[in-house]
Amino acid sequence: TTKDGLIDKHFNRRAFNETEGLPEWFVDDESLHSKTSLPVSKEAVRMMREKLKALDARPIKKVAEAMARKKMRAAKNIAKIHKKAESVIANDEMTEAEKARSINRMVNRATKAKPKEKVTLVVARNGNRGVQGRPKGVKGRYRMVDPRMKADLRAVKAREKRKKKGGRR
Repeated sequence: TTKDGLIDKHFNRRAFNETEGLPEWFVDDESLHSKTSLPVSKEAVRMMREKLKALDARPIKKVAEAMARKKMRAAKNIAKIHKKAESVIANDEMTEAEKARSINRMVNRATKAKPKEKVTLVVARNGNRGVQGRPKGVKGRYRMVDPRMKADLRAVKAREKRKKKGGRR
């Protein structure tokens, strides 16, 4: 403990707690309510942190709902494929190999990831400056950017391409 620490510790609003000339009921009330708060134990802090971690670990409600919707969609697709597969299996005109091939094709088609749509970068200049809503002549997904952002993005892509090729000359 340093000199400043001792001073800070002992000079507070309760340092000159004079009770002379005060009514007894007031002194009793003060003794109940004006106590210095004791430092919290490490165990209590650890327990509170664990409790907060448990709360933070839970998924956000909207994210959980979106994941549930995705699962439901997948389950519907699987049920649909199952029905089709049963009808293929029941077909007596096809050979076993053809049946297996057609079922595999159905499963692959259903589970194949669809390619993400490219986002068009629309530079906010001239006619598009301050445009609210969709700019003219843009189809599909788009993102409004300023010219600097577009140039920076182009530079990042070029740098990655260079890195893939094998570094510098």
